[in-house]
Amino acid sequence: MLNKKKLKISLIQIEGKATPKLNSILINKNLYKSLRFNPDIIFTPECLNIITNDKKYLFNHSTFQKDCPLIFEAKEFAKLHRVNIHLGSLLLKIEGKKKLVNRSILIDRKGKIKASYDKIHLFDVDIDKIETHRESHSFLKGKKLVISSISGVKIGFTICYDLRFPLLYRQLAKKGAQIILIPAAFTVPTGKAHWETLIRARAIENSVFISATNMCGIHHSGRKTYGHSILCDPWGKILKKCSTKPKILNTVINLDMIEKVRKKIPSIYNS
Repeated sequence: MLNKKKLKISLIQIEGKATPKLNSILINKNLYKSLRFNPDIIFTPECLNIITNDKKYLFNHSTFQKDCPLIFEAKEFAKLHRVNIHLGSLLLKIEGKKKLVNRSILIDRKGKIKASYDKIHLFDVDIDKIETHRESHSFLKGKKLVISSISGVKIGFTICYDLRFPLLYRQLAKKGAQIILIPAAFTVPTGKAHWETLIRARAIENSVFISATNMCGIHHSGRKTYGHSILCDPWGKILKKCSTKPKILNTVINLDMIEKVRKKIPSIYNS
């Protein structure tokens, strides 16, 4: 059983590879590294199985959920080591559909899928003349708000671009989420401009812990991600963060802080 007050968590920031098989090897290596901290829950980034700007390559190399090597590895690892694992997001094929889903999956200590969430807000943007993204061309839009409970700890799901939609976070907080997850593959320009500010804002607005685990480095087809994974407390204080290189962030959080902050500033109860 988890201690419902204090929680040991690990955020794994990686430089994602070009295929699900390579990424399953990479994440398995990092899962073993994280065991030194003996975490209750391990969090990982978005696009965990494959990350690329090449749409044709993405469709050729992505898999169905039942065939995903990362899910298999995570289930086995979770069961063997009695640890909860959040697969930040996987880009997966859907039977009978021409588009993929961007799906976040939580695996419990028994190696069972506890919950899954499909990204609601798709990243359709023109950052500059060179960098544009049209996720809606390749992905189906998620429709359901998702909260899951791990031994009494309520966890809210979001993915990357969702960060820019505060109503989603308020809804999750009002439904009891104590930790809200933001697995991401944030771009470098938007990361530099907005990443930390938005994370702190979502934590402060809702008096919750925010775990934002980002990809870092240069990936297939030259795609670049910002890194700078962050764990933020309900007061908006950054408890742990890293920079542009792969790293594991280990932290113990005290969930009692949520109610202490809400007693000071009860805005969550006034809206």
